[in-house]
Amino acid sequence: MHFKHLRTLDKIMMPVAFRLYPVERLIQGLRVLFNAFYNKYLKVNSKGSPPDVLYRSNNYLIINKPWDVKINSDNSEEYTVATNLTDHFPQLSDDTLSHRFRFNHRLDYPTSGVLSLSLNKKAAAKFSKLFLKRSIRKHYLALVGGYLSEPYILVDIPIGKDSFVDYKHKQCACTSEGCVDSKHAMTLTILLEYGTYNGMPASKVLMIPYTGRTHQLRVHSNLIGHTIIGDYTYSNEKDTAPYRMMLHAYRMIVPLHGEPLDIVSPDPFLTSVDPKWKPHKVITNYGDVMKENLTLKNVKEKNISSLTYHTMKIYNSQFEKNPLKEFSSYLSIFSLYINFGMDITYATLYYCMDRYD
Repeated sequence: MHFKHLRTLDKIMMPVAFRLYPVERLIQGLRVLFNAFYNKYLKVNSKGSPPDVLYRSNNYLIINKPWDVKINSDNSEEYTVATNLTDHFPQLSDDTLSHRFRFNHRLDYPTSGVLSLSLNKKAAAKFSKLFLKRSIRKHYLALVGGYLSEPYILVDIPIGKDSFVDYKHKQCACTSEGCVDSKHAMTLTILLEYGTYNGMPASKVLMIPYTGRTHQLRVHSNLIGHTIIGDYTYSNEKDTAPYRMMLHAYRMIVPLHGEPLDIVSPDPFLTSVDPKWKPHKVITNYGDVMKENLTLKNVKEKNISSLTYHTMKIYNSQFEKNPLKEFSSYLSIFSLYINFGMDITYATLYYCMDRYD
């Protein structure tokens, strides 16, 4: 549209806009009044179920996060853990924070279980220091596809971002093509039970992360060939039948000075809770595993005869030079040089044949 036509349109519309402005203000005022009335008297089901509180003090609030719920969101209309807490515990929310609460750590959208919040800055700082020192221990329960061949599997493989997908949170092992910015990650997986889920072979496992990378347990499970049941992302979007991803933050141990925390959430992977899970053979139980005191130092010092575990250590070039890999790259370059040389030789022969034919 030509500039003079835009000026003409402005002259026509401006008086109309000024006449409508008071009407818009009236509508906005009515909307505010209606929202206030709705929130006070009509808003019944929109709050969702009250949070399942596992622990509460003046410093901390720990809840059992439901599966398939985000912790927070920039969209204020979206149902999240933060909005649910605001609805049910408005006195604990802090308006100066972007999401009203100080979450000490994250849980993935499809993961359920122990989720901790700090109710003041001082408490949050104490929690953060313990995370940096890796003094906090977290235990997860999961149902994975297939039967694990060994009772203990220690995976020590760096994890990074998958640069081949648009989904910004998807991670990958450093050995995967397109994996960038990989960081050290270590997970101990312990076999608890053999069984079936929805008629398919499955194993119930305890997973102890010794580092805290994004999607660490999901990537490492997939890496050893036992993807977590219901994990849509790391099953290449194939595992869609289960109603949820079978990963649950079961326990958190926090050695806080003056307020030590040891929080356990209910186990959701029981036949009484989910009839599709049918255990056939118990290998060990959580109580017996805890007697072993499986700290990282103890796991590394264990004798294979007393504690069988399978350590997988694969390094890419940014972590450790691999002579075999280096030799392989040199061999590839050499073969390329030979092929290129042969091509030059053949081209010269053909030229000479054409010239003297």
